[in-house]
Amino acid sequence: MTNNNVDEKRVQEIEKNFSASTHFNISSDSDFNNSIDHIIGLLTDSFTLITNSSYGSALFLAITAMEETAKTHFAMFMKHDLNINNNKDPLMKHYKKHFLSVSPVFKMGSRLTNVLGNEKIDEFISLIDQKNGLMDLRNNSIYWHTDSNGNYFPKDSIDKNIAQEMLLFSIESFDDSLVGYSQYSIEASDCTDTIFESIKKDYHSK
Repeated sequence: MTNNNVDEKRVQEIEKNFSASTHFNISSDSDFNNSIDHIIGLLTDSFTLITNSSYGSALFLAITAMEETAKTHFAMFMKHDLNINNNKDPLMKHYKKHFLSVSPVFKMGSRLTNVLGNEKIDEFISLIDQKNGLMDLRNNSIYWHTDSNGNYFPKDSIDKNIAQEMLLFSIESFDDSLVGYSQYSIEASDCTDTIFESIKKDYHSK
């Protein structure tokens, strides 16, 4: 990370994906705005689940919103090819979408930093930058599993704090990656700004 908060390594990795092809295609204002509605719906549902103490499902939807943010963003620029093999399409891979959801200038703004702090943001980015690094958190938020020590359920590892932190992170990813490409996205983001401020107040009141 350089002094101007531009992640040059991330720039290089992201540039590689622009030369790839994808099944997905955003080629009209209508498709883009529908994608905005879809992602805001995921973020809103995640917030509703937090208010109902369903933290695992809330976290899962927050991560899903990050995936859909990356898919929408890169589908606007990558070559559209319905015949591409799935394993050659970056937007068919969860870990790739996690990585692509964080732009090289993600840390340039202060809104998220003022709530979570740099250390927590760097912790999430480090997790995202590992191949499948976010997958364990994603899967443990919605599925129960068994190991040699017994059974583990989402409630055993996912609490309100982590659900709120991931939703804040996901909202910032959405705002940083997509808001501004259309007037509609700017107006619609009032909804996610309101959610952000609501979580911020509750998070700081603990």
